[in-house]
Amino acid sequence: MRKNVSLARLIESNKENINNNQLFTDRIEEKVHKKQMEMQERHLTKQAGEENVIKKSLVITTNGGLS
Repeated sequence: MRKNVSLARLIESNKENINNNQLFTDRIEEKVHKKQMEMQERHLTKQAGEENVIKKSLVITTNGGLS
């Protein structure tokens, strides 16, 4: 009977560990997703900034050619 009690405790302990691990994994996945979204936003912002610089350069070049 004693072995059954120990086995039952071990099973419960393992279930708790699995639940804790899942919570930990979920939290890490949320953080990774958030970081990916931030990096994507920065990349899009950087791209938009580069496009503005290119447009401004074209305007300056065109205006310079007219003078």
